[in-house]
Amino acid sequence: MQKTARIRLTADGRRAQLVDEAEAMIAQEGFSNFSIAGLAERAGISRAGVLHHFAGREDLLIAVLDRKERESAALSSRYISDRGAPDARAILDLLVRHNIERPEVIRLFSMLAAESIAPEHPAHEHFKRRLHRGAEQLEPLLTGYSRSPQSIAVELLSFMDGMQLNWLRDPTLDLWEHWTGFADAYFEGLAETERNRPAAT
Repeated sequence: MQKTARIRLTADGRRAQLVDEAEAMIAQEGFSNFSIAGLAERAGISRAGVLHHFAGREDLLIAVLDRKERESAALSSRYISDRGAPDARAILDLLVRHNIERPEVIRLFSMLAAESIAPEHPAHEHFKRRLHRGAEQLEPLLTGYSRSPQSIAVELLSFMDGMQLNWLRDPTLDLWEHWTGFADAYFEGLAETERNRPAAT
């Protein structure tokens, strides 16, 4: 196992280092094989030193997941700030392009999402809520249709997650092509439904 030479860091710097190392270890070995002792060795500090900053394995796992979600939220916020209020399709396209550039992060999320299906897994509730949090962020951009914004958002995010999982299994799949083909047809279907809906009397 790779071991990092011990250096003095601020408390925030040490926490960030531990989250970095934990993310790399979980991506390589899965959470079930991740240990505080292994993290301490890799980070070049004692087990007690790790536990000074994090309560345990579960605390570190949630820190890894929370940081990744904050990164995605910040990306969307910067896009909105730079270009004004975009539609949901623009935000989803942005996230898909971003994910294509970081397959190792998507692999980590997919691995943990599968492991956390078990109700006793420490990330079970996190992933259960993740879809609803993502849908809530998209809902204000999906108004104006006869169907509920929540239903539309859940379907879009579910396709994205499923397609990314297949892309990880088979990198020869063109994730961008499959996403845009689906999204074009999906949003056109929504628009067609609205065009054909009888006018209110």
